[in-house]
Amino acid sequence: MPRVRRSAAALAVVLTAAACTGDGDAGPSPRPGTDGAPTLLGTVDLDAAVGGDARLLDLAAAPGDDPVALLGDGGTRAWLVEVGPGEDGPTATALLELPLVGDDAALSVLPGGSFLVAHTSPTAGYQLLTVPRDGQARVTALGLRPDRAATTLSPDGRTLYAALTLTDLGPAQLLAVDLAAGVVTMTAPVVPDGTVPALATRPDGGVAALVESEDGRALLTAFDADLRPVGEPVDLAPDAPVGTPAGLDVTADGTVVATLFVSDGRELGRLVTVVDGVVAGSIELDGVGDSALQVVVSPDGGSAWVPQADLSYPAELVTVDLASGERVSAVSLCAGAAVLGDVAPFGADAGLVATGSCVDGDGPQATAFLVG
Repeated sequence: MPRVRRSAAALAVVLTAAACTGDGDAGPSPRPGTDGAPTLLGTVDLDAAVGGDARLLDLAAAPGDDPVALLGDGGTRAWLVEVGPGEDGPTATALLELPLVGDDAALSVLPGGSFLVAHTSPTAGYQLLTVPRDGQARVTALGLRPDRAATTLSPDGRTLYAALTLTDLGPAQLLAVDLAAGVVTMTAPVVPDGTVPALATRPDGGVAALVESEDGRALLTAFDADLRPVGEPVDLAPDAPVGTPAGLDVTADGTVVATLFVSDGRELGRLVTVVDGVVAGSIELDGVGDSALQVVVSPDGGSAWVPQADLSYPAELVTVDLASGERVSAVSLCAGAAVLGDVAPFGADAGLVATGSCVDGDGPQATAFLVG
């Protein structure tokens, strides 16, 4: 999903969607925090905002506003739902109904407030759907049908970068799309050859790409503003038998923070920082087998937030101090087991959104947990 700049965390909203055992509670009961640590404040059912069961496809920050979730029914309909804090906890408000979007749909909020959905249409292939809040949607068809796609939006909102893995058509391709003109302005092969699960923009222009190489390594490659490789690819875990890339973020000073799985069962993860093309730090993450292991970094580059879940471990939103490698806080997201997914920043005051699924007796549902 798109990465944008974060603000300091004073409030976090964690969105979860999925199938869930227990007594029917969406998560732990509200509890007071200690020593300034974050605390769970309340929950809200996102399915209720769209009038039925729905699956959470993506999340996007809206700078200076509440975050927006993209939900779909798996058949013919999709919705944009705004999530915000209310007097009694988080609220969920349906903004717009969309036509069917693909399962790979990635949502961005453009500077003017319009929404951008990049997805693979079942009939038309890969396309961009630009949706004003009160106007006619515009479709930009790119004429491709990728097996996998990752996107990120430029800081000024004018360019969408996409990494598309195309079956039997050679290496994965990087594309730069001028959103105003609706045209692809640059293309380049991903180096080295492999799939790209995550992209992030670099403060000096261009993008950073997480690449899963053909021989099963997690590599980081930087590209300049003309999509030319910068330096050599960095193996994020040269000592590990497995390297499966997961999440990616870039700080304002250019430090790259990436997450990856480093065991066959995915129960062991690693958070790696890269400075000037060299691995500067590596932090082990236990109990992450049921997490997508996505990551968001604080604006000062000092902390990272990672949702962690495993059947043998609690489901938590963990704060890691990047300098010391220590967990400085953990907020319990679910009373029992969970599957956790993506993360994104929340609003102007700071916070996070993460996707996933608590395991409770109510069955699959999209739930929002307010943490502050």
